[in-house]
Amino acid sequence: MIFYSLLSRKRNYLLISSLITGVLLLFTSCKEDNSNAVTHISGKIINAHKEFVTLRDFNGLTDTIPLAADGSFSKSYNSLKPGLYTFAHPGEYQSVYLSPGDSTVLRLNTKAFDETLAFSGTHSKENNYLINLFVQIEKDDREFLNNYKLSHTEFKKVLDSITEARILNLESIAEEHSLDPDFLCHADKVFKFSMWSKIERFPFVHYGKNDFLESKELPPSFYSYRKDFDIDDKSLLNNIAFRPYVNSLISNLAFTSLAKELGSGVLVDRSSLKYQKKRLAVIDSLFSRGIVKDIFASNITQHFIMNRKNANEINELVDLFTSMTDDAELKNRITTTASTYIKLDPGNEMPNIKIQNTNMDKMELSERVKKLTVLFFWSDDEREYAIRVHDKIKDLRLKYPEIDFIGINLDDSEGNQWEEAYERYSFNSNMEYQILNTSPVTAQLALRNDNRSMVIDKNLTIIDPSINLFHYQIETTLLGYINR
Repeated sequence: MIFYSLLSRKRNYLLISSLITGVLLLFTSCKEDNSNAVTHISGKIINAHKEFVTLRDFNGLTDTIPLAADGSFSKSYNSLKPGLYTFAHPGEYQSVYLSPGDSTVLRLNTKAFDETLAFSGTHSKENNYLINLFVQIEKDDREFLNNYKLSHTEFKKVLDSITEARILNLESIAEEHSLDPDFLCHADKVFKFSMWSKIERFPFVHYGKNDFLESKELPPSFYSYRKDFDIDDKSLLNNIAFRPYVNSLISNLAFTSLAKELGSGVLVDRSSLKYQKKRLAVIDSLFSRGIVKDIFASNITQHFIMNRKNANEINELVDLFTSMTDDAELKNRITTTASTYIKLDPGNEMPNIKIQNTNMDKMELSERVKKLTVLFFWSDDEREYAIRVHDKIKDLRLKYPEIDFIGINLDDSEGNQWEEAYERYSFNSNMEYQILNTSPVTAQLALRNDNRSMVIDKNLTIIDPSINLFHYQIETTLLGYINR
């Protein structure tokens, strides 16, 4: 397998090579089946955020499947090819393995999406192995941090050991349950991407910004895997480990390039326009025009738009992005988002949205805002966040009476979901309001996510269009706004 060139010890090279080869030889090689057998997928979502799930393969299939009132869903497909698909519910996604003729059933609770996702039916062994592997990798990653302090040779030895253990485990499971050989190829890629992500993170975590350029002492073999593997493949987007790996690769290549250009890693500002342009340049070099390039480039551009407060810099990055894609709809979405955020720049006037209080009295926002105000938006569909932000606000209200902290609910004003929510959680009803005509206001305020907060003054002038209430320096920031 391709990733063996990474291994620093001959013993591990031979052992891991024989292990993974042995797993694959238990069955046939990776296959592609064009069978017309009907494939059926069904399941149930507990505590659903929205009324649908999606299934996608990034190669033609993009399907939205509605949920019934009890959170259940069901759909059949003709002529699905065997392989990984992306199953998603707003805010969460996972890889699922499907093959022609399968009848796959899944069940999950959104309060712990990955931990509760369970499969039954055809290929349940493969899919349960895959989700358990992902959860284990996340756990291992948290425990892995101290290994970045090791020398690059010792670091590689630890990675070898982890990979060896995972392959032995897969070999055992594959023999016991006769796992689909095509699935084994995808599991192998999860191992690779997980390992490669850590290799790409090593220079920055090990050396830090101050000594980053010392990473040039790493031998060429440290990154030897790069030349042997083609990542410009849209089917890889269905592999849950692929995107974290590519993001690590992009960041490492961009940071290295800019640090060399500036003469020091210390001078690299990872929130700067210059760094984002380097990241887009790396993406441009790695991927041909198409969906893979569009996804990674648009994510970087959109994040910059949402977190930058300089219209000229936003427009410059957007112009660069639009030159990289042929997707007219995506261009329009990114330019529209940029325009919306620019209108919300500090110093501009907040839209005077229509709201209602808990007595259902309707008013404009200007009638309620009388002093320095933090608006925090929330929805009962994101209950964990709603509770968390209200707990944070309760503390901030006690410390900063000079500021009004006003909750703005985004749920449908025609229903009673909002009323049930603030009563259920005992939120302060005097400080809770709900947006009327949610859809146009959501677009006006660029509320892609429910967890947005803003700071405005008594005249609705925007002071901070996107404040992070959970930042460790939030109190210093608020004091600064009070003392303006």
